[in-house]
Amino acid sequence: MSRQVEPRHLVAKPGALGDALVLIGVVLTAVMDSIASTALSIGRLDMLGDIHATSDEFATFDIAFLAAKLTGFLVAPLFVAALKPTPCLRAGAVALLLASAAMISSADIAWIDFCRIVQGFAGATVLVAGQTLLFLRFPSRQQPTVQAVLALGSVMAPTTVTPALQGWLVDHLSWDWIFLSNVPVGIVALVMLAADRRQTFRDKIRLPYPQVALAGLAGASLTYVSQQGSRFNWFDDGHITLLTLSGLLTVILLLLWEFGFASDRSILPTSPLGDPDFRFALVVSLVAGFALSGSAFLIPAFALNVLAFTATDAGTLLLPSGVILGCTLLVAGVGVQKCGINPLALAPVGVVFFASSMWFLSGSTSDSGTVDLEFPLLLRGFGLGLLFISLTLFALMRLPAKALPFGIGLFALGKQVGGLTGTALLQTYLDRQLAYNRTILASHLAIGDVSLEERLKAVAGQLAARGLDSVVSGRAALSLLRQSLDRQAIAISFNEAFFALVLLFLIAAPCLVIARRVLGRRSSAQSLSRI
Repeated sequence: MSRQVEPRHLVAKPGALGDALVLIGVVLTAVMDSIASTALSIGRLDMLGDIHATSDEFATFDIAFLAAKLTGFLVAPLFVAALKPTPCLRAGAVALLLASAAMISSADIAWIDFCRIVQGFAGATVLVAGQTLLFLRFPSRQQPTVQAVLALGSVMAPTTVTPALQGWLVDHLSWDWIFLSNVPVGIVALVMLAADRRQTFRDKIRLPYPQVALAGLAGASLTYVSQQGSRFNWFDDGHITLLTLSGLLTVILLLLWEFGFASDRSILPTSPLGDPDFRFALVVSLVAGFALSGSAFLIPAFALNVLAFTATDAGTLLLPSGVILGCTLLVAGVGVQKCGINPLALAPVGVVFFASSMWFLSGSTSDSGTVDLEFPLLLRGFGLGLLFISLTLFALMRLPAKALPFGIGLFALGKQVGGLTGTALLQTYLDRQLAYNRTILASHLAIGDVSLEERLKAVAGQLAARGLDSVVSGRAALSLLRQSLDRQAIAISFNEAFFALVLLFLIAAPCLVIARRVLGRRSSAQSLSRI
């Protein structure tokens, strides 16, 4: 039986210029969120020195931001549904702008935590409201291209453009400018959004306070666990175990409250979960988020820790990949729109290219340079471009208007949860493999090993030729060999982490095929008629 789709266009189109300005404004708000999301990963060391925060205090900045963002993906759709997207988008952009500017006004830890909470919730709001606005404003036939343009800000920017910009700012100015860069971006976005003059309909907001509180508690607990679990060796630490159990219990209670008890207030008053395509895409978004955030974490870390790149060089390393990602998003969007390509057909191609990229990166060495990494990174950009445009269109294109903001919120939540999980697990895997590889390599430094003695003599001879006496040169030679061992151990560990992402897709592929069958399947005719 065919599904009835509500008309999305409530008023007449104001014109192509107005549409273009609104589209640019929405993309810029997504860039604002990207800047706030990646700021602390680049400016960490400089910020720590300026505000005199401990590692634990600094960790709360990211935890506060991510927990607020996870909660926002569930709560923001309620405001968008009641107030309509445009006022929510403008309010979110203003809040993000002010909170970013306020970050540098005080070194007080509590104040910075508060600003990060505002940034997280505002970031979720602009992403949900902005994408909802584009789905409502543009006709279905234009959505592939429109969503591809939006992905330039929401997918490409946080993984390529903003790290490069922030690396340059840290090296040449200071970390303050990372947050201040959101001010001009926000002002331009608000000017562009002024082109949207549609009538605003306001319904009464009925916030489900118990569910919102449970979502916030679950987000805070599980975010802390994902961010700090590796540091405390996960469940060897009592408070990590306690927070994990309490977070999972809160999630279960939230689901029971939402779906098990009849209530006139729901966090999903119009649920998108009845659509089989959306359910499947939601599951896939977890894997896609894992791959995107995991690789975005590994590649700059490999450049900084193994190749000894500067912050600027590590940031710009992903720029060629970002260019390919952006071009692929646009080409895929136009291809789906003009040629009628089934969006889901692009996903396997994207997976193959991404997995190939990780396979090539797993063969990197400590002597690799930018030239050696270019081709794998280009493959990564091409694969991610196909994968994300495919999932976005497949998940959201046919949702009715009332369910649209809730579908967008859940879909974004899935990618965020997958990203947090991917970063946490890969960090843990790196730490453990590094300890293991160091142990294995150190076993070759045993006294009496002929090859070791020959290597030490050769290095000591080179140092002695530069003026060091025999005792000092011998000690220096051993120190240099240990440094070389550490570098090799780190390189091997990163290679194993890159290969783990290849294994992820090898394992996930058959599981997703099974999930597709379980969660429901449209007929081929229906799938091909989606666009």
